[in-house]
Amino acid sequence: MLVVLWIALGLSVVFTVASLGFAVGRGLGTWRVFARSRGRLSSGLEEMDRRVAAMEQRMEKANESAARLEHAQAELQESIAAARAIADAAAEVRKTVKRALRLIPT
Repeated sequence: MLVVLWIALGLSVVFTVASLGFAVGRGLGTWRVFARSRGRLSSGLEEMDRRVAAMEQRMEKANESAARLEHAQAELQESIAAARAIADAAAEVRKTVKRALRLIPT
C-alpha cells in the first residue's frame, strides 16, 4: 500500500511540474507576442503621427491658398466694378458725342 501512495505522490509531482512548465511556456509565448505587438503598435502610431503632421501642413497650405484666392476674387470684383463704371462712362461719352454731331450741319 505504501508503494501505491509513493507512486501517486510521484505522479502528482510530475503532473504539477509539467503543468507549471506548460503554463510558464505559454506565458512566455504570450509575453513575446505582446512585446512584438507593442513594438508594432508603437511604430504604427509613430507613422500615423507623421502622416497627421504632414496632413496638417497640407491643410495649412490649403487654407493659405484659399485666403489668397478670396483676396484675388475680391480684387477681381473691384476691377469688374471699375470696368463697368468706365464702360458706362464711355457709353455716356458716345451718346454725348452723337448728340453733338447731330447739331453740326452736314
